[in-house]
Amino acid sequence: MFFANLEATANAAVLNHLANVQVKLANAVVPGIFRKPSSVVPDGHGAADTSPAVTVASTAVMADPVGKLIEVAGVPYVILADAPDGTGLTMLTLGRTQ
Repeated sequence: MFFANLEATANAAVLNHLANVQVKLANAVVPGIFRKPSSVVPDGHGAADTSPAVTVASTAVMADPVGKLIEVAGVPYVILADAPDGTGLTMLTLGRTQ
């Protein structure tokens, strides 16, 4: 239990320090680290994922988030995939809703 408390404290400190956006997720506003690709390449063999993504605390992510709507800095997105990292943070891959 002690390690879990340290991990949660460290994650909160990292997110508060590195966050570049506020994320509205499940009716709560949480800090997030947003990565928006600078260019989009056509899908194909060997193409890198160019979807925008945001990293938030895993505790802020609702159960079964895929398909749910969120707002990143006031812009609406839909969650395409979630990837918990096992350390208390989750990267959400996003798609534009507009």
